[in-house]
Amino acid sequence: MALPFFKLGTLALRTLSKPIANRLKQQAGLHPKFRELIIGLAQVNHRFTTTLQRRIYGHATDVEIRPLNEEKAVQAASDLLGEMFIFLLQELL
Repeated sequence: MALPFFKLGTLALRTLSKPIANRLKQQAGLHPKFRELIIGLAQVNHRFTTTLQRRIYGHATDVEIRPLNEEKAVQAASDLLGEMFIFLLQELL
């Protein structure tokens, strides 16, 4: 008897996770301190992925990687946070 309710609850949580993630992405850049944090997160992620891609393709990795501008960094970090939120919820269930 409890199994159908559990499955229904997990399905409802998965269904609600997308709008919650979208709301999180919208609100991510509005708070000043949190905005600074996610910009730093986006810059670290950008440097890591760019260096990794350069190594994979056999290009030099000792070049200076230009940072993202603020808006692109906020967008990239909020996308990353939204995807992480959805992934974590799905892994927990």
